[in-house]
Amino acid sequence: MLVYGTFFAISILAILLDFTSIAIVCNLLGLLLVLAHFLRKKDIDKDAYLIESTKNALCNLKEKKFQDINFKALKKDNNPYISELKALSEAMQKQQNRIQKRTRKLHEKNLQTTQLLASISHEIKNPLSIIQASIETIMIHKEMEEEMRNKLLHRIMIYSKKINALLNKLTLSESLEHNVIAIKMEQFDILLLCEEVIEGFHNYLLKAVYQDKKIVLEGKNRLIFADRILIEQVLNNLIYNALKYANTKVIVQIHNDYIAVIDDGLGVSKNELTNLTKKYYQGSNTKQGSHSLGLGLFIVKEIAKIHNTKVEFFTKRTKKEGLCVCFRI
Repeated sequence: MLVYGTFFAISILAILLDFTSIAIVCNLLGLLLVLAHFLRKKDIDKDAYLIESTKNALCNLKEKKFQDINFKALKKDNNPYISELKALSEAMQKQQNRIQKRTRKLHEKNLQTTQLLASISHEIKNPLSIIQASIETIMIHKEMEEEMRNKLLHRIMIYSKKINALLNKLTLSESLEHNVIAIKMEQFDILLLCEEVIEGFHNYLLKAVYQDKKIVLEGKNRLIFADRILIEQVLNNLIYNALKYANTKVIVQIHNDYIAVIDDGLGVSKNELTNLTKKYYQGSNTKQGSHSLGLGLFIVKEIAKIHNTKVEFFTKRTKKEGLCVCFRI
């Protein structure tokens, strides 16, 4: 403005001295300088505003207040950094979502581990108490009758097998889940394997626990190519699971392309079918004291994956049928 005043004074003097042309030129130069100063000030103010709005956006990003960033206003003001700010905001939000998801998973995993340990402790504690009581009884009553002694020894054997079965399932489930199990594929007769497995149930569980239930085998000899030990585990798990919920019998059927294990129990709700193979899942029909960790059907599913096949579940297809499990092999 001082420069414009100087040009104005010169123009007045030029008019007084009758130098009109010089006066006009001085006035024009003064006006141009004032206009240039005004435009420069406007640009400086605009730049200052853009810097401030960009700074506020970065502060909100730093504090993860993504909802406070007004991208519409930044776009309206033609902020040159809007693309970078938006990309940075989206990247940070994705990272935050991943961190939150990972945190939730870790929390769920820790909770699951805690529940598992509590479940293992509970499931092992009862058999151990029975074994301990039986041993103490034998030690105290040294003149015990042979029949009673054999009964207590048989009880010790039964509950020792229960503990062993629980621990074996836990170990197998971890091995299958982390792919650290050796696979040996071979050809064998599935009917003969079914007969062996069912004979094992007749010698143990059907005599000691499920005296009022029976296992029926239906089908013909059929050769399959699979890991014999793992398929034996599948049969053991499916038959044992079926026995727990059967009223009177379990049917094992050998078909052309699958094995079916069917109980005559109450079945399960259709909403539960998708959850049956989840690790540690306990169905709504699970009885207290059943000595189950919810691993049996999970192991079956993992063995199915190894054999590149699948396991299917059907409930209450007929009035006489509870849960039907089909293992395609």
